[in-house]
Amino acid sequence: MLSLLRQHKTFAVLLATIVLMELAHGVEIVTLLPLYLTRHFGESETFVGLVASTYLFVDTLLTRTPAGLFADRVGRKPTLVLGILFSLVPIPLMVMANSANLFIPLSVINGLGAGMIWPAIYALVADLYGREQRGVVLGLINMVMLGGLAAGGPITGSVLLSVLGYPNPDVFPRGFAVCIVFVLLALALVILFVRESLQRATGPAHAAEYSIAENDAPQDYRLTFSLLLAIGLAITFALGLIVPILTLFGTNILQVELKTFALILIPPALTAVLVLVPAGRWADKRGRHAPMLLGLTLIAIPFWGAALSTNPVLVSLGGMVAALGYALLVPAWNALIMDWIPPQRRGAFLGGIATVQGLGLAAGPIIGGALFQQNPYAPFWLAGALLTIGAIIAAVLTRQHTHSRAQLSPLVES
Repeated sequence: MLSLLRQHKTFAVLLATIVLMELAHGVEIVTLLPLYLTRHFGESETFVGLVASTYLFVDTLLTRTPAGLFADRVGRKPTLVLGILFSLVPIPLMVMANSANLFIPLSVINGLGAGMIWPAIYALVADLYGREQRGVVLGLINMVMLGGLAAGGPITGSVLLSVLGYPNPDVFPRGFAVCIVFVLLALALVILFVRESLQRATGPAHAAEYSIAENDAPQDYRLTFSLLLAIGLAITFALGLIVPILTLFGTNILQVELKTFALILIPPALTAVLVLVPAGRWADKRGRHAPMLLGLTLIAIPFWGAALSTNPVLVSLGGMVAALGYALLVPAWNALIMDWIPPQRRGAFLGGIATVQGLGLAAGPIIGGALFQQNPYAPFWLAGALLTIGAIIAAVLTRQHTHSRAQLSPLVES
């Protein structure tokens, strides 16, 4: 890991930027807004889901594909700077809002900012590292992203609000002020230290990477790529169902204080953080398919069993199983997708992939919020069903990949 950071200092800056932006978005979307809208404005969980869905809809469905094209044509750094600026604008306005309805347009602006950030970051990483390092690099990125989101959302967000005086209503402006500080720090890092890669996309050494499907028929390529996108959709839809109602699940169903709920979530977060990079190395050295299949299977299990117990220890253990599955899955899936993308169109392809995933992220929160009002375990069961479907697709791809390698082996030996 240290060698990767020494190899490209820009990568270290990007990791710090990811942490800061995930902390800001995590505190804001996962912890602050659900409590602020329900406690301060008296809104329902369905409205909370609508606000989160608006943010995710603009982030993923409307912004990431054009942002990827913009990153290809204008540059990764300008796209990243604009995204951070758009993320900054809505936060002070949320503090001054006198109506919950204003959070819909503010979520549009916030989603626009987030949607510009991720295609730029992933394109920068793809510019810096070749195929043989992508599993571990993407594992490291997702480790940092998860650490920021988990720490920023239900863990640090819960602790932060408790320290600031929750349920005192003055806690909310203070919480938003902390988010502003995180975003300003990220903006300073990017402006001062991020550099565009000089190896952008077109050289023969990079073009040679795009060879994974050169011997496949076009219809086989399209089918495999479509199935990989379907897995990505299942993952993001499942996460979209759960994330906005996670804090409400802890306070309303588990009936624990915010500090206690943060402690419940620490072991799963640590599990994912510790496993993500080794899982990325496994994907680089042994192949992407096996960890992808195993990861999807493990994540689905605790979601199906969510209603079995409200014991905090058992809930935390279930979360650890899901976190282990996430750590195995995400680097493998991301690296496999990255292997298929033409180098000269990384920004556009990554933006398009994120848009497809956004179908789940945009629909998930509002559906999850509505289901939670009817049955608090229903979002978990639906997430389990989606991940099970994803595991079945991964099993088909794994079998197809194994069969293809078996057919190629005699040709290689001859």
